[in-house]
Amino acid sequence: AQDYYAQYGGKAGITNLINTFVGNVAADPHINYYFAHTNIPHLKYELVQQVCMAVGGPCKYTGLSMRKTHEGMGVTTAAFNYLAQDMMDAMQTQKIPMAAQNYLIAILASMEPQIVTANGPLG
Repeated sequence: AQDYYAQYGGKAGITNLINTFVGNVAADPHINYYFAHTNIPHLKYELVQQVCMAVGGPCKYTGLSMRKTHEGMGVTTAAFNYLAQDMMDAMQTQKIPMAAQNYLIAILASMEPQIVTANGPLG
């Protein structure tokens, strides 16, 4: 995954990606209410660390497990899918190469069982 870290533009590129992603989420009426009480600077820091580590960078994610983080949030499959789309749009905006995008989306998809804990009108 080391090549992917470079394809994301290193730490600076990942930071830009997360800023774009969080902006997309904030503007997404389907899911932004999930983040109404979130400490955004902390969220961005944790996401940068997590993505950096996931794509082979030198960072270390030390935050809570995905299950613990999303406990009691009532995340639906639909909400998870909107979030994934917001990340895909952010990667497009940042011009991340497609193989590198697919790699991160596969990791995100593998986390779905820990994140989705609710059924809603949209699944």
